[in-house]
Amino acid sequence: MKQFRLNFVESLTERIIYASRWAQAPIYLGMVVVTVFYAFIFCREVYQRISFDMTERDMMLFALSLLDISMVINLIVIVIIGGYWGFVSRMEVIERDKDASQFGYLGSISPNALKLKLMVSLLSISAVHLLETLLNHEELAWPQFGVQLSIHFTFLFTCLGMVLLDRIQGVKGH
Repeated sequence: MKQFRLNFVESLTERIIYASRWAQAPIYLGMVVVTVFYAFIFCREVYQRISFDMTERDMMLFALSLLDISMVINLIVIVIIGGYWGFVSRMEVIERDKDASQFGYLGSISPNALKLKLMVSLLSISAVHLLETLLNHEELAWPQFGVQLSIHFTFLFTCLGMVLLDRIQGVKGH
């Protein structure tokens, strides 16, 4: 009888812990809402800032700000899909037409590949911010630029370290 109770308690504990992964689902849904707001910001930026008397420099800064918004949305989508798939549940919409779907690869992203995609996205966003700072050279504050450059190199070295560790471990991914 005592063994039965222990097995029951152990089984119940494991089920509760396993079910707790669903606590992440509202977070991923919240991130979907954030992407919608970013899309709104993107449209607002285009509407407010587009004009035919923009200089080439202004157009480049405008394009970089839109690119920045796009890359942030891409980063959020990577986190949503990869995190949901890896920690909450498989996505039936992908599983159903894995062969025919253009998104079939999403089901095969390893945790290491997901981390690397996140780091590359952060590195790209950082590079865009550096370029925007350099293009606004009349407003360039060297201490701020130095901090941005330090952050960028931190992302770069972290990314390179992750790739090196994956190579050492022989991890294969996308």
